[in-house]
Amino acid sequence: MSDHVRNKMGSTAREGTATGLVGRDHECAVIDGLLDGASEGNSGALVLRGEAGTGKTSLLQCAAERADELTVLKVTGVQGESDLDFAGLHSLVRPIVGYLAKLPEPQRDAVEGALGLAPSRGADRFLVSAGVLSLLAAAAEECPVLCLVDDAQWLDVPSAASLVFTARRLGAEGLVIMFAAREGERRRFDAPGLGELVLGGLDHESASVLLGRSAPDATTWVRERLLAEAAGNPLALLELPAALSDGQLAGRELLPDALPLTARLRAAFLQRIKRLPESTQAALLVAAAENAGELRVVHRAAAQLSLPPDALDPAEDVGMVQVRGDALTFRHQLVGSAVYESAPLGRRQQIHAALAEALADLHRADRALWHRVMAARSTDEEIAAALEASAWPSQRRGGHASAASAFERAAQLSEDEPTRGARLIAAAEAAWEAGQADRARALMKRSPPPADDRQRVQRLYLSGVIEGRSGWLENGARTLERAVELNEDPSLSLEMLREAGVMAIYGSDYEQVIALGDRAAELPCATDADCFNRAALAAYGADVSGDHARAAVLSNEAIAIAERLDDPTCLTWAAHTAGRMTIPGDGLGHASRAVDLARERGLVTTLPLALQEQAAQLIGRSQFDLAYAAAEEGRHLALDVGQSVLAGWSLWYLAEVDALRGEKDRVRAHVSGLQALTGSRSANVVAKFVGRALGLLELGLGQPSEALDHLLVPVATVRPESHPLVVLGMADAVEAAARADRLGDRSVRLHRYEEWVRAFPNRARLALLARCRAMVNDAKAEPHHAQAIELADALPRSNGRERSCCKANGFADNTGGSTPAPTCGARSRRSTGSPSGRGRRAPARSCAPAERPRESATHRRAATSPLRSSRSRAWCRPARPIPKWPPSCS
Repeated sequence: MSDHVRNKMGSTAREGTATGLVGRDHECAVIDGLLDGASEGNSGALVLRGEAGTGKTSLLQCAAERADELTVLKVTGVQGESDLDFAGLHSLVRPIVGYLAKLPEPQRDAVEGALGLAPSRGADRFLVSAGVLSLLAAAAEECPVLCLVDDAQWLDVPSAASLVFTARRLGAEGLVIMFAAREGERRRFDAPGLGELVLGGLDHESASVLLGRSAPDATTWVRERLLAEAAGNPLALLELPAALSDGQLAGRELLPDALPLTARLRAAFLQRIKRLPESTQAALLVAAAENAGELRVVHRAAAQLSLPPDALDPAEDVGMVQVRGDALTFRHQLVGSAVYESAPLGRRQQIHAALAEALADLHRADRALWHRVMAARSTDEEIAAALEASAWPSQRRGGHASAASAFERAAQLSEDEPTRGARLIAAAEAAWEAGQADRARALMKRSPPPADDRQRVQRLYLSGVIEGRSGWLENGARTLERAVELNEDPSLSLEMLREAGVMAIYGSDYEQVIALGDRAAELPCATDADCFNRAALAAYGADVSGDHARAAVLSNEAIAIAERLDDPTCLTWAAHTAGRMTIPGDGLGHASRAVDLARERGLVTTLPLALQEQAAQLIGRSQFDLAYAAAEEGRHLALDVGQSVLAGWSLWYLAEVDALRGEKDRVRAHVSGLQALTGSRSANVVAKFVGRALGLLELGLGQPSEALDHLLVPVATVRPESHPLVVLGMADAVEAAARADRLGDRSVRLHRYEEWVRAFPNRARLALLARCRAMVNDAKAEPHHAQAIELADALPRSNGRERSCCKANGFADNTGGSTPAPTCGARSRRSTGSPSGRGRRAPARSCAPAERPRESATHRRAATSPLRSSRSRAWCRPARPIPKWPPSCS
């Protein structure tokens, strides 16, 4: 451990106003609470947000000064390194890399590869993130750790993701992570789930105190003018007086004209800079363009520009920059911004050319390339090709945002339109994978007309996917069909048909599903992924067309192929197929693999799809806490990346779980949110499931008639083969009808459900049908209950409780007696009311409560966390095969 990162300020650091901060008492109290907690073995995280100059960096410095006997690790995001994967993480953890030996080997290898300490073995973003958490925890075992991340908006995306991942999973490590992020920049630091403090301007009293420190000799009217122009911005209060002459402060000379705040600050900085020697101003421009604070690079570039070695000394003397070892920092980043933006374009390009040469001499090829880009005066195919070549490895490592920037800049430097168009489409695809839908759309709009059918297909494919995932299902599916018509590659066509099929399914357009399935069945397949896409889509089309025998064969084929695949989208569909063709929950293994792979590869736009399917399968298993966690994460992520359809499905799963728990207010809030999501978009089958959540809630609260009215909506409008959970819906509707004495209601449509089960039976469906028939035929219930018990092993583990439920009521041991059998419908999956005790159940003929303790918060967090990845198979059993046709059921 390097001693220089250990803070030993002593207890006096927290006393009085040693930090010199004014008007930030609340923020300092929050920081003190985090630091005190770390000293006691607790952990926490905080994000400070605010405009430039509001005191974020000062609060981080305050935390460092108050961190008694804590190991302090620091990093500042650098705009010039924002496209270099893991550059920020490398700077932060470099002092504690000695603890890597304590990590499990897979995590150690991943972290060492990401940091460039060992050869990289792949793009396992999950293992890197998990390894960072383990590394910081290992360091905290010796001494509590404080991590300070300034200018977090400029962190490279992989570093930011790893640190947010760590901050969201803190427990009792003795670790505090604080981020400071500037608002108003083109890049925003997103940290969902972390506590935030938003820094605004100081109040008038505090601003007056701070101005009194920076301008004690200012006259009253000058003070009032400065207070008005600073508008409470601490940096402006400190810097504006320093830009004024003594005569201006004393009121003998006129003050500068009023300007917008940011312009005033830059003008103030430039006034100070212009007082420095020309060679110093030139050296400051080199430092501002270098933007990483590496002093030897600045010196090398300055030497190439014939600047004296001591050119920076005057700026250091007046506090404009600080030099510590090989690190150079501006007093505030706005100083560097003012220097850079005030220089003519030609001068900036000359500086970047010198920096590129200096970095090349130091064998920093990636950074040198970007400075060559900035130095380019016109199109340059050599640089563009090099930039494009650098983007592909970044994308394979999961650095999709970085790759999008590289492709976009390469397009700007391209010499011909077809090449520029291809690179802009590549940039749009990378931006979409990074979860930047708006940026992807903008890039496609900027691309020139396609040069050939291949480019036209790429544009249509991406446009269709974005349209459909954003909620315009019909438009998206049609766009994808147009792409298939132009495409000559069968593999790509099958992939696009799969995407169109998902949209048609979500949009309840069953005729289109059948047509797409028929079209897929005609195409040849060259790979396992091709064969899966063809079989899965054709199976769905065959099922909804009534050819259940063919659907069973094709579904078995697709699920068998999926065992060999590592495509998270295919695995998600395999999970859906398994749950739909057998019983909900049987696809959990495939869904969990899809979630793990999407995390590892940084597929931000694929992960919400995998999470919502995982939630559905977990509900089928009655693992409600885990399902809730998966659905909540999926909802947030889907909304973040603009995928309203997937957000709607995840929201419905939240509503269903809360309904089973009797959480009335939360269910209705979820339903309102779901209606708002689906109300302004094209047809979406999830909107028809709203009634199921409300019906389950009313049924659990002892209102069967109201429950039936709600439950009949999906039963009457959604085909049973369209979604796995529809299969369970009929049992709930029949139970509600029985309890409400409304079994004669024709809308219950048990006969329709029975016809479907008889047309395509399996043991699980027959078990559910037997329960329904037992509830409908009280006088002849015993043989139906007997069949339900006989077939109970075909249901997921949790639904197997029906056997013990019936035994507990005397039925199984007295098949010839008159003891009435309990109603063992799908409602037995629910608890006996809400966790708070507010919910109530109808007392008549109820089953025993679920014999499963609720998962703890730790278990729930681990379940959907990437940390659970290596253990997923322990609780995610593989899907059972679909019975061969005809199945051997009684």
